[in-house]
Amino acid sequence: MPAASPRPLVVAALAATILLWASAFVAIREALPSLGYGGLVSGRLVLATVAFGVIALVARVRRPRRAELPVLAAMGVTGYAGYQLLLAAGEQTVPAGTAALLLSICPVLAAVLAGPLLGERLGRRGWVGLAVALAGAALVALSHHGEHGAGLGGALLVAAAAVLYSLWIVLQKRALRSMTPLHATAWATWFGALFALPFAHDLPATLGDATRSGITSLLVLGLVISTVPFLLWAWVLQRTPASVAAPALLMVGPAGVVLGWLLLGEQPAPLALIGGTATLAGVAAVQLRGPLRLPRPPVAAVVREPAPQHA
Repeated sequence: MPAASPRPLVVAALAATILLWASAFVAIREALPSLGYGGLVSGRLVLATVAFGVIALVARVRRPRRAELPVLAAMGVTGYAGYQLLLAAGEQTVPAGTAALLLSICPVLAAVLAGPLLGERLGRRGWVGLAVALAGAALVALSHHGEHGAGLGGALLVAAAAVLYSLWIVLQKRALRSMTPLHATAWATWFGALFALPFAHDLPATLGDATRSGITSLLVLGLVISTVPFLLWAWVLQRTPASVAAPALLMVGPAGVVLGWLLLGEQPAPLALIGGTATLAGVAAVQLRGPLRLPRPPVAAVVREPAPQHA
């Protein structure tokens, strides 16, 4: 089990993760017209693969053990290839802010799944905070439904992405019991890029015709948003119960609305601001419910990382 980290450091890492992931919705909408959802996701994961390849060479990331391959492959399918493909396909018709709000269901699903799959208990105050946060997110979503009129097909694709993302959170939490954040994130990204590779057949042609803003958005998505927040999130999740950390991702929705307003002109309605405030209040209730600590896993389930062989 990792050593305890100061709460301000954990909160700062979580805040940076939320802001970067919220900006992804805007970047995806900006790049989609030039690259299409298949080219965008495959190109994004190829760039992330290169970035993690450089990091792995410097940090000497080890090869996964045979027992670790299933969970790493599952993380690649759910949180990388599957989630990103479904989200990008959905954002072809769903505005960035609305997509971020539809993803608000992820922390709720992850917190519920953490019970039977990880043995974590949320507690009465945590459930109340979740209910308040989800109600706030629902208010924000309702405020945008009539204004933007997101199509049912796109919304269903984003909802499916939310299910895969929730499962990824729980899978990642399980993986981090025996792996470092860098090891789990790098290998899951490489698996995700492999699974998304069949969608890259049109990528060379689309890159030649892409706009400058589309290329810039792709670079930001692949080199920054697909690396930095994933590492930060893995680091936070290793030090925080999934049932506590996951509800904080409800703030991605309100943050996505604000960024969509500032960068894409999607102006939030007053009801959205009220709902965003309620979401923040609910998340705060969950985050402040007690000390940040991991439940102690069974001794047999713990596989310690080998000591690094470099300075």
